[in-house]
Amino acid sequence: MSRQKIDRAERLLEKSMGLVKKGRFNEALKSFSEAEKFATESGNPYIIYNVLYGKGSFMQALRLQKDALKLYERASEAADEMIAVEPESVDAQTCVAAVNNNLGTLKKELKRPEEAGKHFELALEMLEKLLETETGNSTYLTHLGMASNNLGNLYSELEEPEKSEKQFMRALEAYGELLAKEPKNNVYQSYMGTAYMNFGIMQGRNAFREESEQNLKKALEIRAKLLASDQENKEYKADYDMTLEKLRELREKGKLEDKVEDKTEDKTKEGVAEEKKEE
Repeated sequence: MSRQKIDRAERLLEKSMGLVKKGRFNEALKSFSEAEKFATESGNPYIIYNVLYGKGSFMQALRLQKDALKLYERASEAADEMIAVEPESVDAQTCVAAVNNNLGTLKKELKRPEEAGKHFELALEMLEKLLETETGNSTYLTHLGMASNNLGNLYSELEEPEKSEKQFMRALEAYGELLAKEPKNNVYQSYMGTAYMNFGIMQGRNAFREESEQNLKKALEIRAKLLASDQENKEYKADYDMTLEKLRELREKGKLEDKVEDKTEDKTKEGVAEEKKEE
């Protein structure tokens, strides 16, 4: 391995990320490609992983999903190589978890749910393992919450409510641990709000109307507080409006279902009355 090529790849990766932040995407892509070249030539799986993961995230953000998928798959190979050499390495396990979570998200977007589920499960397996060695680690808990929330959404779409509920509960548990340590952390509060909303949506799809309303209300309360803390924040406003709309939809659906039930009940009573007349 060439130390010089590793250093060059690291500098180019840092430059690429800086260009992305400045919105200079064409220059960033060129810089990423140069970084990829030097990383590959170095033969070092860690720098190969970092460059491919970074470039893959960039491509995914640009909605170039097929390009992102190829990069993530190569990054996953590098992470697997790292694990093979150092099975207990925290860095290697973290890389495996991160790339598999992104692969899961991407394959879910590409309508490949079964493959997506396997990636989310592998990410969670690694994160649980990391938390065994470092209980309460905020980074691991954050990623575990995200992966659990993603898997919960996937199971919801696959119409597996029990599995979905288990994942949402795990996500809420992780975010609860984080907020217990930092109750005023807006990022953790936002994650918690998202998990409650997704949980509520899943329950609403599966006729758990009361539970669904409770979780949507919890999500709305969190998002209302976030919006009150920063009324100019467009993301907070969009999240609040979305949750409010989901709650309204649930209540409207409930009213329609109640009307149908009332009509069915009335017809049943009429039928019974007619039978008695005939007797």
